[in-house]
Amino acid sequence: MSREEDMHMEIIMKTENLTKDFGKEQVLKGITLTIHENTFTAILGPSGSGKSTLLNILSGLIKPATGRVWCENTIISDLSQKQLASWKRMDVGNVFQNYLLLDNLTVQENIKIGICPHKPSLSFDRLVRILQLEELLNKFPAELSGGQQQRTSIARAVIKSPRLLFCDEATGSLDEENSKNVVELLHSLQSAFGMTILFTTHNPQIAKTADRIITMKNGMIQSDIQNEHPITARNMVWG
Repeated sequence: MSREEDMHMEIIMKTENLTKDFGKEQVLKGITLTIHENTFTAILGPSGSGKSTLLNILSGLIKPATGRVWCENTIISDLSQKQLASWKRMDVGNVFQNYLLLDNLTVQENIKIGICPHKPSLSFDRLVRILQLEELLNKFPAELSGGQQQRTSIARAVIKSPRLLFCDEATGSLDEENSKNVVELLHSLQSAFGMTILFTTHNPQIAKTADRIITMKNGMIQSDIQNEHPITARNMVWG
């Protein structure tokens, strides 16, 4: 994405001077950033850099100690728990490193848990086709590989057509081939349905597939670059 294109894109989220403490440890130290609509942003950093804490604040899972988070004109960091739950239900999808599927439900049933009755859902058939789940719909989580479970959790997160999809180390439990598949499929979903994706990772190769790479260290943003030449997931090289 060029800087000219970036300037004309709508800002969907922004933060101002976010901090967060866990006990005596300050894990975020004054984070200010903007996120543009329909972009794929990688937040890169080692364990302990603050990237997951930042993602959890952006997605409304936890509140900052100080600072504010906006989603368009709404200050989500100031919302009540009830208001926050409504915003998350309508606009937010989450994908975690641990798949969090319900063991007693089939793939189809796990996916449909994500449907929000107050808004139109994505086409179930199109979604499972993109995520290559058509042959797995009647299987249970224990019968699936790690990659298949993660694809199911992604389908559950996006079936309600969220505007924002937050992926926290979504490939962290996967091998190289399944990691490439998941990253490739996330980019396919973004192209097909036009959602904004934020993806935390410790893997620089995954970050290179993104439109933008934010690098974090010790609770601060170390660098923030527009990636003019993203690589494809298939071209990622594992060390």
